[in-house]
Amino acid sequence: MGLDLRRADGELPKLVGHRGALEVAPENTLASFRRAVDDGVDVVEMDVRLSADGYVVVMHDGTVDRTTDGTGVVSEMSLAVLKGLDAGSWFDARYAGERIPTLAEVLAWARGKVGLMLELKYHPYGSFDPALVPKVLDLIARAGVSEQVVFISYQPAALQQVRAQAPDFSVGHLTFLDRRLNRMLWLVRHVPQLRYHKLTRNLVRCTLLRPLTFARTYGFNMLTPNIAVVTPELVTATHVAGLPVSSGGIAWDYPAAIAMGVDTVSANDPGRVRRKYL
Repeated sequence: MGLDLRRADGELPKLVGHRGALEVAPENTLASFRRAVDDGVDVVEMDVRLSADGYVVVMHDGTVDRTTDGTGVVSEMSLAVLKGLDAGSWFDARYAGERIPTLAEVLAWARGKVGLMLELKYHPYGSFDPALVPKVLDLIARAGVSEQVVFISYQPAALQQVRAQAPDFSVGHLTFLDRRLNRMLWLVRHVPQLRYHKLTRNLVRCTLLRPLTFARTYGFNMLTPNIAVVTPELVTATHVAGLPVSSGGIAWDYPAAIAMGVDTVSANDPGRVRRKYL
């Protein structure tokens, strides 16, 4: 059960469409997911959260203000109200009338088509509601798409809940950029000898592997750090541990990421990345 993102020897990484194909279609809508599949993704990434009446809807922000013609907090709005909003016109008039999808609608569409990376979202930011995960797991089971799904979240408690209730799924923690790790990355890029000097190599290695240490401490079985902190050392150590590396982030050097051996690459315009690099 659960989607296996590991990259086989000699294969190129799998392509993940971030919120579908958010640069070329309105994010987190069925139109965006369809466009991503048409453009050759292996996996579509999306954000899921609860409405006021307990439905799982697909929406990145805690409010509808940025990506619809409405205003308000998603968790304080009923599904009927959310479904009345236009989630496409803000992006382009061609998408007028596009609606906020429920997770059930997305799963029915995706069955047998494409992998699904579900980011578990909560509002306000940093909070946690134990009601979300059981509802998501039930929808996945009902749709018969368990083998297509992995989970990610900034909230460790959510991922631990998935692991406790459905341990066969892969889960990865989304981490904020770490100051200590960023400083070490800056140093080794400007003074590469630090990687090899006997007085500093252990400190360098331990710092560069902090995302893996965190994942193993919490029992997570997928590594999902920002691509900005991914190094060859981290990818190699993670693969030795038997875990895939599936990064997110905005600033991608795709040739470098592919050469490091990451198992997936993420794109806002997956069609362009597929044509140019994969």
